[in-house]
Amino acid sequence: MADRLRSAKADKAPSQSNPDSKVSVRLTCELCRQRKVKCDKLDPCTNCRRIGTACVPVQRARLPRGKSGRHSARGTPDEDETLRERVSRLEELVRKAVSGGDAEPGSTERFSRTVRGQGEQSFSRAAGEGESSRNGTATNESTGEQPDRYLGVSFWAELLKQLKGSGDHVSDSVDHQRLLSMANGHQNSPNPPLSSRDALQTTSTQKTLCQIFLQRVDPCFKILHRPSVSAFLLDGKPYLDYKPGHEAPTALAHAIYYSAISRVEENECWQIFQQSKSSMITKYQKECESALANADVVTTNDLTVLQAFVLSLLSSHSQDRSRRVWTMLSVALRVAQALYLHLAEPPFPVRPFDREMRRRLWLAIGFLDMQSAADRASEPMMQVSWLQSHPPTNTNDSDLTYDMETPPRESPYMTDMTYNLMTLQAQRVSRLLNSSDFIEPAVKSMPTRQQLVIDFQQTTSRLLHHAQPTTIPFHWFTRQATECTYAAIQLLALRPLQRIATFTPPRIRSDHLIQAAVDVVAKSQALVDDPRAHPWRWMGHMFVPWHGLAVAIAELCICDDPFLWDMFWAPVERAYGRLGELVADSRQGMLWKPMEKLMARAQGKRETLQCNALSGTAGVGVPPVQPLGTSAPDAVVQQGADTRVGAVAAPDLATPESMQDPGVVAWPSVWDTLDFSDLGGGEELSWLNYENFIDDVYDSVDWSEIPH
Repeated sequence: MADRLRSAKADKAPSQSNPDSKVSVRLTCELCRQRKVKCDKLDPCTNCRRIGTACVPVQRARLPRGKSGRHSARGTPDEDETLRERVSRLEELVRKAVSGGDAEPGSTERFSRTVRGQGEQSFSRAAGEGESSRNGTATNESTGEQPDRYLGVSFWAELLKQLKGSGDHVSDSVDHQRLLSMANGHQNSPNPPLSSRDALQTTSTQKTLCQIFLQRVDPCFKILHRPSVSAFLLDGKPYLDYKPGHEAPTALAHAIYYSAISRVEENECWQIFQQSKSSMITKYQKECESALANADVVTTNDLTVLQAFVLSLLSSHSQDRSRRVWTMLSVALRVAQALYLHLAEPPFPVRPFDREMRRRLWLAIGFLDMQSAADRASEPMMQVSWLQSHPPTNTNDSDLTYDMETPPRESPYMTDMTYNLMTLQAQRVSRLLNSSDFIEPAVKSMPTRQQLVIDFQQTTSRLLHHAQPTTIPFHWFTRQATECTYAAIQLLALRPLQRIATFTPPRIRSDHLIQAAVDVVAKSQALVDDPRAHPWRWMGHMFVPWHGLAVAIAELCICDDPFLWDMFWAPVERAYGRLGELVADSRQGMLWKPMEKLMARAQGKRETLQCNALSGTAGVGVPPVQPLGTSAPDAVVQQGADTRVGAVAAPDLATPESMQDPGVVAWPSVWDTLDFSDLGGGEELSWLNYENFIDDVYDSVDWSEIPH
């Protein structure tokens, strides 16, 4: 027995005396160590696999503990001196890198030519020129500032040389992966460390995505402070007062990248990044979701994390037409309420800068809420009073600073917030026009509904009074988008999306209702197709004009005039073929099945009219049907309309004195065609036809797909 014990001690002695013979074991992975969570040490570990990120295993000998650990940690004087020299050399290398002393001659030019690529240079010329002047930032030539410097090969070689062979002491005192990650601009990246060339490519791609976001997303969806985002992602400065590596700005950065790549078309993606859009979407979506999970978005009290989450929902809308965004938006709303964004005066002190950011974010959540409700013909979650009580200030980002002590002043001119304030007015009016007594009282009086639309026209006209659409492209887009919104709201006043009890609209003379419906669809498509709207055309796809298409088809179902069929059938048929893939749940959803039923009735009506025309049984005074695709002259159509229906004067509300305001732009209106003396009347069949469509929308649920 004693011999076996002596033998066992003899076997252990070499391993204890020789530190190099320590057995390497798998320790807590890098991401779990950063998140301070328990790691099961699998490859990959359960935590990393659950959040869908790359697991970076750590494998080395365990450090001595207890008394032996204290003795080992002391080290010899030679080891301590060597370690101090190595740290000094590392500090000197970093100091040179910061001051630019290690940049290789001509490295900046090589960086622009090789890493960024010709595609990105062409994008910068086409999309980025003029951006710096608009944001108050000048080019390198005009300011004399040093451009972004490329860390030379000598820096990385010397850095790796100093780190190599440092043993357990350096692995504890210097985190290799975090050092490389910070050097590459990823202070809290969950991904494995990149090589120097890959890191440069990633940094270049991220800067390009930030520029795309600032040009295409930020003007239309204003929830961030542009100078702060530029300083953070383009200049490498800390975001606001956050410490480097904080989870909140990391999540915001990934959300910005995801939002930007969602607004790039496939051919642009190949030209700029030499990658497919689908692969980049997958990559940045996973990184965004991982960063939001790290920041614990569901229980967060950080406004920046909520901003990142709302941006991710906006991006997911263009990639996923299912009800996922519609469902997840309720989470954003509840988190916003937990942060008291719905109150004009929260129960704690708020600085002027933070107050503006809170109001902008609340407006953006309302925008998504209204869009999701319109997309699915459902009730919005937010109430009108929540939006009206504390709107954002009509001001430019340049007038806001993080440490400002007084609230910003309201500007009478076109600002960075003008477009978003226009959408605020559209939200307010749309919610009131579509309310059905479920969340808020319904507006059933037709003169009141008409006045709501007129108020929208007056307010937005004054917001756009100083616009320069001929010289500033986004001013032109704002003007066109406002006209499209006005046309849609005008139609909502006559044909609401929700079933409103005891509401019957007045009679609409002649063909003005179908003209208004087709006008909504045509304006929306024209805005999307216009080359000038290219950077912001994604906003045109946010609100699919299925409502205008439904009204137009419903009107055709009761139309007996061949001239009107010849005028409107072609654009209605084109819109029907185009919008089927854009509505919620595509052609298999609750909206399109009733649309197909309505379209089948319209096609049957068209065939009947053609048969009657060929057999000579058309009505007296009605000319024969012309071949589809040709249009009758407008003068002839108008003459026929005037002979069919007599002119009936509308009440004074149809043309209020405020409409004569010289500051208000005159837009097309159907108010002068309403006959308030005949509620229902000859148009009762038209109204019932549309009501049947709305009933079909609510009755089109496929119960077989819902488990009982």
